[in-house]
Amino acid sequence: MLSIKGKFQGGVAQPLEPVSGHDGQPVIITFLEAEKISSQDDSGWNKLMQIVDRCTVDTGIDDLAHQHDHYLYGKSQQE
Repeated sequence: MLSIKGKFQGGVAQPLEPVSGHDGQPVIITFLEAEKISSQDDSGWNKLMQIVDRCTVDTGIDDLAHQHDHYLYGKSQQE
């Protein structure tokens, strides 16, 4: 299944990006409420960023991502 953005104008649904398909190919068109369109694209990302902000902990360790094996398992630090 392929989802694309488009607009409805003059009784015709028009895609806003190129679509590869063929004449006569069946499609399903779903109409979105106008106020939901602008927030729909970012809502998932915004929720993720809120979770990250809530879970962020300042460890004071600047190289935690790079040296995670050292801090987790006591392995020697990499250069």
